[in-house]
Amino acid sequence: MEFYYIVVVIVILVGIFAVNSVKYAKQESEKLKNKIEKNWGKPNKRKYDEKDFRKIKTYFERHKDDVEFYIDDITWQDLDMDSVFKMLNNTYSSVGEEYLYNLLRTPEFNQEKLKIRSDLADKFRGNKEKTFNLQKIFRNLGRTKSIALSEVTDSFDGIKKGSNIRHIIQDILFFLFFITLFFKPIVGLIGVIAMLVVNISSYFSSQTESGDYMIFIKYLVDMMKCGNEILKEDVDFLEDYNKILKKDIDSLKGINKRLWLISSGSSGNLLEVFMVYIRMIFHVDIIKFNNIADRIKDNVDSIVELYTTLGIIESDIAIASFREMDVVKCIPEFTKTKVIEGQDMYHPLIEKPVANSIVENKSILITGSNASGKSTFLRTVAINGILAQTIYTCTAKSFKTCFYKIISSMSLADSLKTKESYYMVEIKSIKRIFDSMGDVPILCFVDEVLRGTNTVERIAASSYILKTLADGNCMCFAATHDIELTEILENVFSNYHFTEEVEENDIHFSYKILTGKATSRNAIKLLQIMGFEKNIVDNAMSMSERFENSGQWKL
Repeated sequence: MEFYYIVVVIVILVGIFAVNSVKYAKQESEKLKNKIEKNWGKPNKRKYDEKDFRKIKTYFERHKDDVEFYIDDITWQDLDMDSVFKMLNNTYSSVGEEYLYNLLRTPEFNQEKLKIRSDLADKFRGNKEKTFNLQKIFRNLGRTKSIALSEVTDSFDGIKKGSNIRHIIQDILFFLFFITLFFKPIVGLIGVIAMLVVNISSYFSSQTESGDYMIFIKYLVDMMKCGNEILKEDVDFLEDYNKILKKDIDSLKGINKRLWLISSGSSGNLLEVFMVYIRMIFHVDIIKFNNIADRIKDNVDSIVELYTTLGIIESDIAIASFREMDVVKCIPEFTKTKVIEGQDMYHPLIEKPVANSIVENKSILITGSNASGKSTFLRTVAINGILAQTIYTCTAKSFKTCFYKIISSMSLADSLKTKESYYMVEIKSIKRIFDSMGDVPILCFVDEVLRGTNTVERIAASSYILKTLADGNCMCFAATHDIELTEILENVFSNYHFTEEVEENDIHFSYKILTGKATSRNAIKLLQIMGFEKNIVDNAMSMSERFENSGQWKL
C-alpha cells in the first residue's frame, strides 16, 4: 500500500508541475509578445560590452575575405558604426545579430540583391502579426553567452567523440539503487545519494571536456527547432527560404531526433529547468552529443546554410523595424556615374539633427571653424553611403549615389602599440585609399589631411594628395582649416563651408552647409568669448593682420 501512496503523491506533484508550467508558459508568452510590439520601430536600447562585440563580429571576420569589398576597421571606427549597428539591432538571436553586423560591413554592388532584401523587409512591415510571431521564435532561440557560433562551426573537423559506456553504467547503477529503495530502503537511499554525487560531479567534468562543442550543439538543436517553427508559420513570402530550411533540417534528421534531451527551449521555460536536473543526473545530453558528433562533422555545410538562412530572415526583420522608426528615410537611387545627391540628409545617431542637402559630381572641399559641422557632415554622407549599399535605406528625403568602395581617414591617433607618431598613422591611413583604387569608384572622406606635420609641407603634400584622388576613380570629401587649399584646388574640388555667428559673449552655429569657401575667421574672437585676457586677443589679432599684409610672422 505504501508503494501506491508514493505513486499517487508523485502523480499529483507531476500534475501540479504540469499545470503551473502551462500557466507560466502562457504568462511568459504574453510578456514576450508585449515586449516585441513595444520594441518594434524603436532604436535598440540593449547594452553591450566588449565580449558581446567579440562574438558578434566573428562571423564577419571569418568570411570577410570571401567578398569583393568590406568596410575596414579604420572606416568603421571613424564613423562609429558600432553605434549604428546597435541602433538597428532589433534582433533576438545570435544568428540574427551576427548576420546583421556582417551585412553592414559588406556593402553590395548588385542592386537586384539589394531589392530582394528591401522587398522582404517591406513584406515584414506589411504582415506584422506574422513578423511578431517570427520574432517570438527567434527570441526563444536566443543568444549564446560565451561562444561565437561561426568559430565553433569552422573547427568541427577537430571534434572528439567520447564514449557513452561510463555514462550508461552510471545510469544503470542509479536505477538499480532507486529500485532497491522499495526493498531495502537504507541501502537504496545510500546508493541513490552516492550516485547523485558521482553523476553530478562527473557531468560537469564531462561538460568541461566537450567545452564549446556542447554549447554549440545545444544551440544547433535550437536552430533546428527555430527552423521548424518558422516552417509551421507557413509565411508565404518566405517560400524560397522555407525550402532551404526544410532541406537543411531534413539533412540533419539524425540530430533532430529526441532534441529535448539536449535542449527543451529557453532558459526561462520550466520544462527546461526540470531538464537541467535530468541532464545532470542522467547525462542524457552528453550521450546524445556523442551519438551525433560524427553526423555533425559530415553536415557542416548544411549547418552553415541553416545558420545563414535564419540570419538573413531575422536581419531583414531588423531592417523592417528600422524602416518603421519615426524618422525621415528613403530608398536610395543608384546611377552609373560618380555622384552624391542627397536631399535633407541627417546623421542617424544625433537626437535632433540638422538636415543638409548637396548635389555634386565632383570632389568637395569643406572649410569652416571647429565645431561648425564639417566632420558631422562627412560622417552623415559616409554613413548614408554605407546604408544605401547594405540595408537599402538612407536617412534622407532622397539619396542618389553610385556603387562605391567607401573608405575614410578621420579619427586617427598616435599608435602606442607600434610606437608610431600621429603623422605616420595618418599617411598609412591615406595610403590605403590609394591602394584601394581600381575599376570600382571610391568614395573617400578625409578630415584635416596631414594635420600631423608643419604648415608649409602640409599644404604642399595635401594639395597633390587631394588632386590625385580627385583626378582618379575617386570622389573625395575633405574637410580642412587650410584656406590656401580652396584656391590651389579650385579647379578640381567644389568648395563648401560651414560658418557661425559670433556675438559679444556667445557663438551660434547653424550647422548648415553653404557653397563657396569660408570667409569668416573667428578663432581669435573665440579666445575672447572663452575669457582670455584682452591683451592676448588684441595682440593675436594684430599679428594675424600683419601676416596677411606682409606674408611674414612677427611677434
